[in-house]
Amino acid sequence: MNFLHLLPLVAALMSAPAGDTVSVSVPVEHQWLYESKSNSRLDVLLDANQPGARVSVTVDLVTDLSLMSPVKDTVASVTKTFKAGKKQKKLSFNLGKLQPGFYQVNLSVKGAEAKYAPFRVFNIGVSPEQIVSPQDKPEDFDSFWASTLEELAAVPMDPEFTLVPGHSNGLRTTYTVKMKSLGGATIGGILCVPNKPGKYTTYIDYMGYGANPDWYDPSADPDAVEFRLSVRDQGIFKFKNRNWMHRGLDSKENFYYRGAFCDVIRAIDFVCRLEPVDTNYIFARGESQGGAFTLVSVSLDHRIKACAPAVPFLNDYPDYARIVPWPLNGVKEQARKQGISEEQLFDMLRYFDIKNFTDRIKCPVFMSFGLQDATCPPHTNFAGYNIITSDKHWYCSPLAGHNQWAEKEWHKARAEWFEPMEKQQ
Repeated sequence: MNFLHLLPLVAALMSAPAGDTVSVSVPVEHQWLYESKSNSRLDVLLDANQPGARVSVTVDLVTDLSLMSPVKDTVASVTKTFKAGKKQKKLSFNLGKLQPGFYQVNLSVKGAEAKYAPFRVFNIGVSPEQIVSPQDKPEDFDSFWASTLEELAAVPMDPEFTLVPGHSNGLRTTYTVKMKSLGGATIGGILCVPNKPGKYTTYIDYMGYGANPDWYDPSADPDAVEFRLSVRDQGIFKFKNRNWMHRGLDSKENFYYRGAFCDVIRAIDFVCRLEPVDTNYIFARGESQGGAFTLVSVSLDHRIKACAPAVPFLNDYPDYARIVPWPLNGVKEQARKQGISEEQLFDMLRYFDIKNFTDRIKCPVFMSFGLQDATCPPHTNFAGYNIITSDKHWYCSPLAGHNQWAEKEWHKARAEWFEPMEKQQ
């Protein structure tokens, strides 16, 4: 089910500066999202300070899946020439009927120096829910994860709690936590629990790749238990060697994310043992790597009742490598140094590709993405999302890149989405 949270966004026009210049702006109409069954039109607004000047504006459109190719796949290239006047000029570029997917728009101007707003190069999307990126699960995918989780279950958790008075008050108390996960690795995080006895809604927050842990405000949500997980060697356990994706490339058994995905499940084990937690009201949130962990958590474990991943990482490795260089260029280089072929590498990564998990999801999902994200591109977000068969919705921030955690409107929309499902105290 499509959930298009419309924002009142129109790019502000830039005033024409002195000199032979033209100000070029593109209104953010329909959030720069189009339907594949209709012609896609892009309006460009121009203000020139030199009436009578001849100016040519070109719109080049390329597919996102060709951005890392030596020759980019140009879908459309349209040029319009106009004679500048005293009034603002609107040029409409017909881009035709585009196939579902995401595209990069490049604006260029000849005849004058140009100032662009909000961007000169930016992304648009077409019917993202129709993007097809088939799963490529290995035959032993399910048995591999079943045996891995059995191995995890045999590891004693042994949680240790340390009170943090500086982040506690009369409403909630904060602790740092350490516990054991797969292979005896140390994991843990930050726990904030209500002081008043009772059973509470619980949120597990999964962190981004290399992110620093934030403390909870003990007054912000006094009727909820919150736990921010630090997986192995990240978060509160982070040290100098931070290339986690480069670790254990020689086999699926040794790859870093086998352990990290188990840490994600161990967090659920942990909160389910806490006295204040109502196990009927456990929810998951996370951005980037945390978005990937959120989807893994509800794919491998059905104790979580709803989740809200943002800009999920680790989705659709083959297409990911076609769109942006990081992180897979570095991973491929590390594999080459170890004598691992690219084919062997991508065969191993199939066990950890988020899109190969998401058909197992049963709970409601609310995903957000930044249309201008060059770290976890929107195509990869929808690769996993479109395979989900449970109740699902999405939210677009058309001008945002990867930093969805800084988008206040997303946080508001997410809170409103969770609210009807929360336990009423």
